[in-house]
Amino acid sequence: MAPAQDILKILVLEDDDLDFQVLERHVGSLFPRRYDLIRAKCANDARDMITGIDIAAALIDYRLSDGNSGLDFIKELGGREADFPSIILTGIDSGILNQEAILTGAYDYIDKIALTRELVDRSIQFAISSHKYERQLRNSMKEAEEQAAINREILAVVSHEMQSPVSSLIGYCDQIAESCQTDGTRLSIGKMKVAAVHLEDFLRNLSEYVRLNKGGGEICNGEFRPQSLLQETIEFFSPYTKHKEITVQSEFDPSTSEMFVGDSVRIRQVLINLVKNAVKYSDMGTITVSASIDNGVFTVLVKDNGVGMSEEKVAAILDGSNKWQRPGKELRSGLGLGLSICARLLQLMRGKLILESTPGHGTTAGFEVPLTKASAAVAA
Repeated sequence: MAPAQDILKILVLEDDDLDFQVLERHVGSLFPRRYDLIRAKCANDARDMITGIDIAAALIDYRLSDGNSGLDFIKELGGREADFPSIILTGIDSGILNQEAILTGAYDYIDKIALTRELVDRSIQFAISSHKYERQLRNSMKEAEEQAAINREILAVVSHEMQSPVSSLIGYCDQIAESCQTDGTRLSIGKMKVAAVHLEDFLRNLSEYVRLNKGGGEICNGEFRPQSLLQETIEFFSPYTKHKEITVQSEFDPSTSEMFVGDSVRIRQVLINLVKNAVKYSDMGTITVSASIDNGVFTVLVKDNGVGMSEEKVAAILDGSNKWQRPGKELRSGLGLGLSICARLLQLMRGKLILESTPGHGTTAGFEVPLTKASAAVAA
């Protein structure tokens, strides 16, 4: 013997007696019995019923005699986020009204003139099942967002707590290197320092990644000379390029020697990431850093002959969908975290990342960012 089916309570907000009787007759002819219609003639009555009855769905008249609209009542309930789904009843056959009802939050639209028991049953079942799945989806999304927030906090704490010990390790490497008596020991300490610097840089990028994903990141514009910034950045990497027998060649347009207004801190952060990647993933040869300013656009390109990246990885970084991968065959070419951060920082400055690469044949990475001439900024 099949188990008895639960009788679902359906709220019907309908002020017309004849229309309700027709609806009641159609629903009552369903076998086995599925629904118990609970009628409210006005919105106030409906509000009272909702608080004390477990409503499975609501059939709501489009035009109510008290001057209210059924769509307004659906909005009041919460639309598609209400505790139960709503269906609009109307005698108007209008595609525009149908669209308006769905946009308001109704799950279906029933023309009273074409009313049948099959139509009512199908509409109610569709609304209930759709509402159920949408609620499950919203709950899953909420749980995912909460877990993502927890993960961001963990990453922020871990990256912050690890930066100080790593910075101390770099300082100790310098002290030990000064007292080393043999070239071999000094070389080993140098390699240890390079590894520590890379770890420190990763932790710094990780902190920035978390901060940007939380909506952080502000632009602070000030005067600076682009060419000086470029030269300082290249000089910063000179110990690492000498160690790997890499030559850094600079090609700066004279325009970069003038004073401009922009966020030099963010630009330096992007530039350090680009040059660092070029040095890190090149074993020998020449890295070329070129820069120019044309019509207020600061363009920098860093070209290397390192391991390169696949087209898929380049596309993922440029469109912001880059995800961390499990260690595997692409570990040598990195996870792209720094470049993803660069892309986000450049967006904050109304600029864009430039990235071209071929596996085994190197990478050209750069950016374009708008700058204002210092004299023009003062005049403005």
